[in-house]
Amino acid sequence: MSQSREEVQDYIDDLEEDAEEIEEQARQFFSSLDTEKKRVRASIMSNKKSPKTFWVDPEGALRDTQRDLKRQYESWYTRSENLVAEYLPGRLDEFEEARSEIKEYFDLDKPSAGRGWENAFNGFVDLFDEQRHILNSVPGRIESATLEAWQQISRRVEKEEIQQARELFDEDFVRASGVVAAVALERHLLTLCENSEEVEEYEPNHGISRLAQTLHEADVIEKTTWNDLKALASIRETCAHAEEPKKPAVRRLINDSEDFIRRNPLH
Repeated sequence: MSQSREEVQDYIDDLEEDAEEIEEQARQFFSSLDTEKKRVRASIMSNKKSPKTFWVDPEGALRDTQRDLKRQYESWYTRSENLVAEYLPGRLDEFEEARSEIKEYFDLDKPSAGRGWENAFNGFVDLFDEQRHILNSVPGRIESATLEAWQQISRRVEKEEIQQARELFDEDFVRASGVVAAVALERHLLTLCENSEEVEEYEPNHGISRLAQTLHEADVIEKTTWNDLKALASIRETCAHAEEPKKPAVRRLINDSEDFIRRNPLH
């Protein structure tokens, strides 16, 4: 479908409104059913008969209600199944099994007439809720998949930037190599802030030092790591100014940036 999370959520909201109507229609249907008692044999080995309660086959307006209920549910199911199949294929069997049981409830094959219409209705609701819960977990799956894809791209870019920094350093473009390594480190720190539930506030334009401070204050990184990152931020500053940066310092910036990224993977 290639739809955004917001588009899918809007679609599911519409399906939820339809589901509420289906549930109310099901309540009206089950509450209008009649039952009758018939004497049936207790077992195939015995001729003794005992009374048993059965559903009276729906007729007239109630039969029309039953048919409309089935039609409305099948329409809802078809539209919902498409989303589950695309975004949660591992839950599709569970979704389909619930439908099979719901059909038995609508056909009055599943629920026991002797236990009353409330029991039949509640049995349907339990199955329908299972399907609705699966459906409502789709947006979360989309968000998770989007985050995973974004993190994969970010990891690849960071790796390429560190490699580029090393190549520039080997070719004696010391200042440029330090800037590139710092960009990779800043990108990683920013992503850690974005992913952390502990970080409440940060600015995307903050540099290494401010981002590191934010992560430290949120207890994401330890004080020692924070101090190390502040030292790397100082080296990065020398790469941006007229003063020629020292090669050992820039080498440290490249190596320590790569080490920090490796030791603090994105989740």
